[in-house]
Amino acid sequence: MSAENSDIRQVDGGVCAARGYRAAGVAAGIKESGEQDVALIVSEAPATAAAVFTRNQVVAAPVLLSRERLGGGPIHVLAVNAGNANCCTGHQGLADARRMAEVAA
Repeated sequence: MSAENSDIRQVDGGVCAARGYRAAGVAAGIKESGEQDVALIVSEAPATAAAVFTRNQVVAAPVLLSRERLGGGPIHVLAVNAGNANCCTGHQGLADARRMAEVAA
């Protein structure tokens, strides 16, 4: 797809350009650099979400939780982290992912 015939366009304001969305990011200490590494995107109204997931047999706990919850109806909050893989963390990783979802909600 070339840029000339694409229906996709960049808009000013980032993720908050659409009415009813708020977002915030913080440096939570995941990245050694001290850069922002956790974000929340909040929709004031119920929102529809979609995702594309890895086909790898080894998946991180947040992927398992997202697969589980994504088809369950509208969402209000999306929690995102960067700077770690969250993979191969077992039962504790899934408990941590569920706790992050609970705190975000």
